[in-house]
Amino acid sequence: MIQPGIEKIINVMTSKGYRIYDTDTIDWNLNIVGIRNKNLRPEQFDDTLAVFHKFKGTWYIYYYPITTDPSLHYLKNPIHRRGTAILMEGQYNGAYCIDKHRGLYDALCQRLGDVKYLEIIIVMLPQLNPATIEVPVRSINIHKRFNNDTDNFNHRAYSAGCQVFMEKGIFNEFMQKKAGMRSMAIDSPIRF
Repeated sequence: MIQPGIEKIINVMTSKGYRIYDTDTIDWNLNIVGIRNKNLRPEQFDDTLAVFHKFKGTWYIYYYPITTDPSLHYLKNPIHRRGTAILMEGQYNGAYCIDKHRGLYDALCQRLGDVKYLEIIIVMLPQLNPATIEVPVRSINIHKRFNNDTDNFNHRAYSAGCQVFMEKGIFNEFMQKKAGMRSMAIDSPIRF
């Protein structure tokens, strides 16, 4: 998991022209940033979700291990005929809200706005095809790996393009931290 300092994250966001929520009179005015490793590695939870906010002059940051890559199952068996979605780098202000992921449990769901994604196909490794940039009608959510307590680590169909937490407990901690949020930025994924 990559853990760049908050200054580095802010510098990268600023250089890309992204909005940073920094009104320090509003507590839990969150910035949520997905940081993808340089190499796409399906089946590896080697990416980071950084959640930070400023309150009364002090920055607070939390790091969570996630994957921003689709699972191998969906790379080999895409839902869409053109391939499997992978979220493009960008800022998706106002696109997410708390809702039920697949109708099962609370997660951050893309319900309020569009995001851009690439369709990727599997040959030997995922191949990115910039010509396939689309705005989806489906949801690219931020959720946990397991749908229920009976799932185990061998369950491989966990992401068809979503940003996914491997561990339920860490996901629950993330959901508790942002329970009081008033607004958020989804800046996923950016690279360092």
